[in-house]
Amino acid sequence: MKKRYVLKNKKRFFTFIAVVLIGFCTIINATRSYGYKEPEYKTILVRRGDTLWGIAERYNKRGDIRKYIYDVMVLNNLENCDIFEGMELKVIIE
Repeated sequence: MKKRYVLKNKKRFFTFIAVVLIGFCTIINATRSYGYKEPEYKTILVRRGDTLWGIAERYNKRGDIRKYIYDVMVLNNLENCDIFEGMELKVIIE
């Protein structure tokens, strides 16, 4: 005959279950709120005298400005840093 398990301390058991559930919910909510965020883009019109460096200074809020310029070049399929008046560029908004 199988031995049947009997809870000796029900209060401690339910406290343990509550703590595990609260911990699990905290982990799930933390991963959702700090998850990967898709970058936002804005299309700008290049004005006379604009350079990629100047545009990067205007729109880059943090991080290395050279990496931001590289990302803008890749986003707009630019082979070099030459931009001309009247061009439309996509820039990353952070």
